Amino acid sequence: MANVFGGGMARQRRGLAARRAGLGYTQERFAEAVGVERSTIWRWETGAVAPLPEQCRRIRIVLGMTPAQVDELLRETAAERRSAAGQLPEHRAASPTSSWDDPDEVLLHLHELQESNIGDGQLRLLEDQVHRIVAEYEQRGPAELGPPTARLRRQVHQLLGGRQLLRTRYRLHRAAAQLSGLLGYMAINTGRFRLASAYCAEALHLATEIEDIDLQVWVWGTRSLGAYYQADYAHAHAHAARGRALAPNSPQAIRLLANGEARALGQLGDRAGADAAVGQALALIDRYDIDPGLTPCISFEPYGYARVAANAATAYVPLGDTARVLHYTGDVDPAVEQADSDWSRALVRLDIAMAVLRQDDADLEQALALGREALRVCADHPIRSVWQRATTLHELTQRWANEPRVIEFADQLRTWRGRPQVQAISGGTR
Repeated sequence: MANVFGGGMARQRRGLAARRAGLGYTQERFAEAVGVERSTIWRWETGAVAPLPEQCRRIRIVLGMTPAQVDELLRETAAERRSAAGQLPEHRAASPTSSWDDPDEVLLHLHELQESNIGDGQLRLLEDQVHRIVAEYEQRGPAELGPPTARLRRQVHQLLGGRQLLRTRYRLHRAAAQLSGLLGYMAINTGRFRLASAYCAEALHLATEIEDIDLQVWVWGTRSLGAYYQADYAHAHAHAARGRALAPNSPQAIRLLANGEARALGQLGDRAGADAAVGQALALIDRYDIDPGLTPCISFEPYGYARVAANAATAYVPLGDTARVLHYTGDVDPAVEQADSDWSRALVRLDIAMAVLRQDDADLEQALALGREALRVCADHPIRSVWQRATTLHELTQRWANEPRVIEFADQLRTWRGRPQVQAISGGTR
């Protein structure tokens, strides 16, 4: 993921900016008149680059200046202007009008208000990169996408230290919050829970600064996910409930009900609570026109029915309600098979495997076959949730620990865990 945001500041050409502003041109309108990008105007005025000869001719025409005057503006630096200001005749200091602002300074202040260290084109590119990370996540995985996403976050933070227009700064803050949130999610999927907590704290701060409630709710859902995969089910439920309290009727609340509250309550043995959370999630889906298909697990989009059904199935596994697990996995299976998501396929298989082992007439053969299939489809791009559920399935099979087929599955699981890709997500807490 390349750095698309340019370099540092050099010699500022404030005279050029003042002339432009004095004629009523914003950076954007001036860029259109000269035939360049707005970011190019910013680089000219900050002194980062110099216009090309053919561009100087267009500048001269638009600003109504002679070639010599344009050359003088392009040579001028902020230091030269301050030096010239210091050489003003002394009688001006005693003038009765000296308390008034200098017109040139007013225009310069206007220029500063219009300055931005990122243009609209670059901002759109940044937002497109965020969307691409979401779209590619389930194919490339956190191990591959995490480092370039972290570099992009650092670039955006450098930009936040500079000047932007208010509307641009809002979009930049939102992109920064999304990147931190995505990195928090990726860190959870690789077992880096302390790092995930730090990323989520940053994302929540940025989302709060711009009053983006839906994004705040999403971050609380990700915090809940982190607690869940550390087996801290009480906090997983509390984080989801806190996020949902911000916007209880928002489409984002669907994720918190299904992925956060219902699953945590299932692990805590609260059947009534899990039932209520699943029911509320389904009721919210009915209220909104949401695509029922399987969205990427890391998406900022609201959960549709497929995601709710998959999470409902997971919630009912520890409650021993095999009938409901099979009902919801049956509902979600067509969407899972159509989606390009090996993780979802593996997780659904593992949920079914655990459910059929928990029922009275346990089906060991089916459970082991599903477990082996889950390990196979997630061999190259594993995530923490698959590792954890495969481990739980292995624990459930220990009732038949001496059976050859159980011993064989244990050997397969050990081999799978020994793969470098799996070791990278199996136990980190950094």
